[in-house]
Amino acid sequence: MTIKTCSFLPLPHGERAGVRAFTLIELMVVIAIIGILFAGSYIPYDYYSRLSRIRVSAEKINQAMEDAKILSQNGQLFPGTARNASTGLLFEKWSHTISMFAFSPGTHSFTEDGNTKIIKTISLEDGININTISNDQVLIEYNAPKWDTDIYISPTETGTMVDVGIGWKQVETGSLYRIVKIEK
Repeated sequence: MTIKTCSFLPLPHGERAGVRAFTLIELMVVIAIIGILFAGSYIPYDYYSRLSRIRVSAEKINQAMEDAKILSQNGQLFPGTARNASTGLLFEKWSHTISMFAFSPGTHSFTEDGNTKIIKTISLEDGININTISNDQVLIEYNAPKWDTDIYISPTETGTMVDVGIGWKQVETGSLYRIVKIEK
């Protein structure tokens, strides 16, 4: 029987036999590429998300107007009484909410008092504000029971139409801005 002997040659300094790995520079390049791809996909997502919030907020305004009409037509009672109430929507510049009021018959007001009660607050989507409006406040009133519409552009002045501009934060032009037209 013969025994063979084998001799090992020493490997150059720092190398290990059969081990393969990525260098730190290769890993950093891959991570940088992934970061660039992520950033490139986030920007359009954020833009389209904002557009969607504006569209949904415009739909909320339209739905609030329909709700106010229905409440005034169906005999919404003024809180604490048995009298029919008119309903109204108060739009305030730079606000992200709309207040729905119930009015004692024959009255209207821009603030809550004995003849006016807030019955609901409608919030626009996050980041969306009422940016442009003819005055700082506009009141849309639907008179019970026929839901005749009155538009008050000030406590004493009426109008026939108002444009409510909503936008992302304080945007007043461009694609991140939309106008909702309200007519008598």
